[in-house]
Amino acid sequence: MESILNSGFFYVPYIEYYKRSITHDERLEKNDKGKVVRKIPTITYSHEIKLGLLWYQLKIDQSNKPAVVFVGAANGWEGSGIERSETKDVDSNDDVDWKVFREAVTVSSFNIATETKKLEAFRLTGTVYETTTFGVQLNLGNREGIGLDDTYWVEELEENEAGEIKKNRRGFIKIREVANNKNDESATSYAQTITGSNYSPGLSVTEIPMIGINAVIGLGSIPVNIKPFDNSKSTKKFDLSKYNFGISVTNETKSAIGPFFWLQGNIANSTKISELWFHMGATLGFMSIDGKFYLPKYNVLGIQNGIDSSLDIGASLSGYANFGLVKKFYFRRFGLLFQADLKYWMTYLSATGKDKNNDDLSYSLTHDMIGMDGRVGLEMYITPTLLIGGGAEYNLFPQNNVWTATVTDKDKNETKNSDAVGPDTKYSGLGFYLYINYALPSLK
Repeated sequence: MESILNSGFFYVPYIEYYKRSITHDERLEKNDKGKVVRKIPTITYSHEIKLGLLWYQLKIDQSNKPAVVFVGAANGWEGSGIERSETKDVDSNDDVDWKVFREAVTVSSFNIATETKKLEAFRLTGTVYETTTFGVQLNLGNREGIGLDDTYWVEELEENEAGEIKKNRRGFIKIREVANNKNDESATSYAQTITGSNYSPGLSVTEIPMIGINAVIGLGSIPVNIKPFDNSKSTKKFDLSKYNFGISVTNETKSAIGPFFWLQGNIANSTKISELWFHMGATLGFMSIDGKFYLPKYNVLGIQNGIDSSLDIGASLSGYANFGLVKKFYFRRFGLLFQADLKYWMTYLSATGKDKNNDDLSYSLTHDMIGMDGRVGLEMYITPTLLIGGGAEYNLFPQNNVWTATVTDKDKNETKNSDAVGPDTKYSGLGFYLYINYALPSLK
């Protein structure tokens, strides 16, 4: 920033749009048995803002005449404005209003910094000083503010048929060692070659600004092993008094298939380990379970007068939320990655029945467990911001048969048993996945 301001650059902040809104609602408070005991008024504060900087440069010509030149606009949003909202109880003293406003401004400021680096006047450039077997040495270092895993185009100046000098992009590289050229001006940084070849000293490099956060979407097969089970003839079933229900699982379930969404955040500069990423995400699996629900039927007096066994279990959900670390090793555009995660896994079965007033009753069974996994995968750069990949994981989870059985009425009152005995279930085993990895250009 010091070098920028000393070069005659200055900026004017501006706000294109701002909206603050307040919404009143209420939330339900339940007791340990799932009964609604009171309704608590809530208030939601929302702030949406479009904030940016207009950059200018003061120039002095040869006759000492000053002129102000417009450099460009760095917007802190893309499309709609940056919006943040949060809800609190009306009686709470938390200053949520100021908190969400500050969050919206902070995200906008982060995006403005990234967009400023994309302006031609502020693009960080350097020169290839030396070539090596797997990369190049650059005349850039910590004095210029470069960081581990920063990405640069390698460019060559060429003259076209019209006599115009243009930059030809030969490929891109990633910084693996940052030189301390604050103390030693001759120090050079090492960058690994990802694409391109036959680089030579004198070629120019230009930074590709990124925020260091990747969005990963894909499709996976996950292990979900549910054993055969039948409590339909038991008087206890799931032990839910008047709403007692049962199930039967006739065939073993082994897997589920579905989409996933992960976020990866680069932590190389804070750990000094290249290509080390923090990872968090969620996976949702769909499966079909062979079996039936056995739901109680009631007469108008609220007395059970039979069992409804017409509902198949069928389509059900299983999935997990996970977080952990990813380490990547690259050879050219190909990457080998190793990942370790902690996981919270849940499986959900549901059906709908009727109470004595013919109102809907929601019956559900949930099974949850905490475990871990180890993953290995391969990915390939298509562009500096887009990769494709795939891999396999092995999950480690204990096996148990403890489920939560819940019945919810139309007023959201719950009858629940958190220690119900259900099918033996485990999530250990192999999973497979394919994905697309996209480097996000900004925060939303």
